[in-house]
Amino acid sequence: MKRFLKTINILFLFLFCFVYTTAQAETTPPQINAQGCILIDASTGQVLFGKNEESTFEPASTTKIMTALITLEKCKLDDEVTVQEDYTKVGGTGIGLLKGDVLTVKDLLLGLLLESGNDCANALADHISGNTTEFAKLMNAKAKELGATHTNFKNPSGMPDPEHITTPHDLALFLKAIISNKDYMEISKVPTYTITLKNDSSKTIIVNNKNYMINKNSKYYYPYAICGKNGYTTVANQTYVAAAEKDGHVLVASFLNALDKDQNFHDMQSVFNYGFNNYSLVHLYKEGDEVSQYKITNNLTIPVLSSKNIDYVVPKGKENSVTSEIKIDDKNLSKESFEKNDNILKGTVLVNGQNYMTVDLQAGASHNYDSPVKALTENASPTVYIGSAAVILAGLFGIKKLVDIKSKK
Repeated sequence: MKRFLKTINILFLFLFCFVYTTAQAETTPPQINAQGCILIDASTGQVLFGKNEESTFEPASTTKIMTALITLEKCKLDDEVTVQEDYTKVGGTGIGLLKGDVLTVKDLLLGLLLESGNDCANALADHISGNTTEFAKLMNAKAKELGATHTNFKNPSGMPDPEHITTPHDLALFLKAIISNKDYMEISKVPTYTITLKNDSSKTIIVNNKNYMINKNSKYYYPYAICGKNGYTTVANQTYVAAAEKDGHVLVASFLNALDKDQNFHDMQSVFNYGFNNYSLVHLYKEGDEVSQYKITNNLTIPVLSSKNIDYVVPKGKENSVTSEIKIDDKNLSKESFEKNDNILKGTVLVNGQNYMTVDLQAGASHNYDSPVKALTENASPTVYIGSAAVILAGLFGIKKLVDIKSKK
């Protein structure tokens, strides 16, 4: 009997240790082969995991995320583009475009994002800026606008250049920005597509999606992946930037300078799983939520609304520990006119008493201010105008008389 109880105790301790070890493993940051990596929350930008996330590396074809972002801002999908050079002159991966070929911006984006066509990147740059050098200036300006402080682009494709660099953090910011674009998300998920040239309908080009994480037939398939872009050069090694969504929570991860392609794909899943398993997204305010009542005049108070969704990321199990408030900047609106949903105020969001972010606040009702002069002129009748003019003229005449009398004296 004693031996039996001893055996049970040993078995219980073994199982307890196994469960404890497994639970601990879920919260341990992953070990990855990429030299640079970051995981951020797509809603807040909060960093959840990093490895050399502010170090610079060559991004290879993940560059094309920025090229697509600028293209979607500057062009319409059905705009037609005439190719200015043969793809063989561009170098690297291409879809076979020749000088004089005519196709749409959408076709070029499909070739850019699915097949990673460098010729597509150059064609888009030429169409938008006249040449790739000028287009790179747009890329760098957009990078700074998004808060990327250590990025410098030299071309739209990611061809090797020691001055063409970014960081894991900056690269994640670029994907974070573009996933809110509906056209990008639709194009990035297309499995295969046939491009027909506008100037020669007999010539077609088939492009296939090389984002293996969203391909159910790939050994690298990840069920939560929603988009991404891979890259490779002998200098940059394996690069990748991707987004994944689970239960409405979207994460973005980037990986730079990975030596082992197979391991890099496994690492991506490990990094995303680490984020989903250890962090929760707390919704503080939704777009359109009333956050306060604001006094316009002694007799008028209007509701003030949040202009966007405001979220916060916390470790699992800490969801109920978050408190938030919005401090509204004081501003005299009594003499201003505005419509409902206009941005009228700025607010500072505090989370657990600490400054978190600033947000535009919208009017929950319209307000129309008429100055006394405007009210008088708009509401006065012709008789009032004539009377007012007569009074003014009489006054001027009287002043003139006084001046004349004073001059004579």
